[in-house]
Amino acid sequence: MKNEKLRQNIFLKRTFMKGCISPWSIFVVWCIVIMPVLFIACEYKNKPADNPVASSDNTGKPVITSITPATQAVAGVREITIVGTNLGIKNGDTNWIFIGGMQPKIKEIQNSSITIYRPALSNDHYGKPLYVNITDPKMLTVSSSITYMVELPGAVVGAYPAANFPTILASECDNQAQENLYTTYGKTLYKTDFAGVTQSVVLNAANLLSSDYASATALSFGPGSHGRNLFIAVGKSYIARLYVADTLARTNLPVKLTVPAAVSQLDFDEKGNLYVGGNGNLYVADSSVGTGAAPTFTPITGYTGSVNIIKIRVVKESGIQYLYVADSTHVWKSQAGSSFNGGTPLVDLSAHTELSGCTISSFDLDENGSIFLCLKHHPIYSLFIRENDGSITPFYSDSNILPNTVDKLMWGNSKYLYLVSSSLTGSGKIYRLTLDRNGALYQGRTFIRPF
Repeated sequence: MKNEKLRQNIFLKRTFMKGCISPWSIFVVWCIVIMPVLFIACEYKNKPADNPVASSDNTGKPVITSITPATQAVAGVREITIVGTNLGIKNGDTNWIFIGGMQPKIKEIQNSSITIYRPALSNDHYGKPLYVNITDPKMLTVSSSITYMVELPGAVVGAYPAANFPTILASECDNQAQENLYTTYGKTLYKTDFAGVTQSVVLNAANLLSSDYASATALSFGPGSHGRNLFIAVGKSYIARLYVADTLARTNLPVKLTVPAAVSQLDFDEKGNLYVGGNGNLYVADSSVGTGAAPTFTPITGYTGSVNIIKIRVVKESGIQYLYVADSTHVWKSQAGSSFNGGTPLVDLSAHTELSGCTISSFDLDENGSIFLCLKHHPIYSLFIRENDGSITPFYSDSNILPNTVDKLMWGNSKYLYLVSSSLTGSGKIYRLTLDRNGALYQGRTFIRPF
């Protein structure tokens, strides 16, 4: 028995010593005991948080500090700049900027500013406080906003017979404080007050000289003893001088003034000299057109543009009188006088591939000499402006602000630009656009005596 216990003790001791000494045994023990502990620790360390949004970092979110122009974008403002910090976090993306709930077109994005083009808003949003919002794309919530206003760009003026729109070909304003608008429709001359509410017939078929005046092409006030003389061109070799009064009962009948060739456009300089143009011809007559029945028209030589003269304008700039002439693809400028030295045209549509197929149907100038163009046959826009660098761009980038088809334009007094548009529905065919600048002075209106 003792010998048996001794053998067992010796066997156990040898077995234990072999297990402890063997490296393989140690590795097996380590794998069995230690590895599960490490695995559990790693799993716990890498486990995602139950609520990651709660630990989001707000650092660097966009903040709006101001807007330029301040307070509101008056009618005529073309661009609006949002100023702040961290505004360029999604450079090039436009779905995170809102003005009055609308996503505007973006011109430029920087960290400190975002420039947007004037947006088209619903009528109930114009002239009222609205929010400009910038959404932080990291949090998908509105992170900064500021109150702003956008002024209504303009409004339809007056009501004209809708069935015969094509005969509304010419318009002009007087220089009274209320700015009455005179418009030809067939052989009728309407006078509409500034509010577009009160409208009266100034001339009708019985007062005009012939049926040719059913196609009047230009109106302009000018000099005369009555101080209310309105001159009408009709594309014939004569123009009419009309004394404009508030009723049809008058003794001063229209006077026909003979011109050497057919003319369709006219304008006055500050001295009352009358400039006329048409069929490639230009003429000038002195202020006797206001009182004489047979003024002398002197040819202006040197004009090299198309025979299709679209419009002429006489503008005083830095004390010098200049004559602007437009044909269907060019606008030329020369110092006013007996010769026209146009040189290189200020506008040449053929030099702008993006305007291929467009033609000029009218133009005018603002007080700084910028040229506003009415272009036909463009698929989206009608009103363009010649920028300081010579480029020609749509006046408003958003095509929904103005009527899509503008046939003619005429600057009224101060900041009002009138657009004659065939796209306006109903009987309203003239849209008065309010701008942030004055137009170049129509010098013929200075001869109108106030009532």
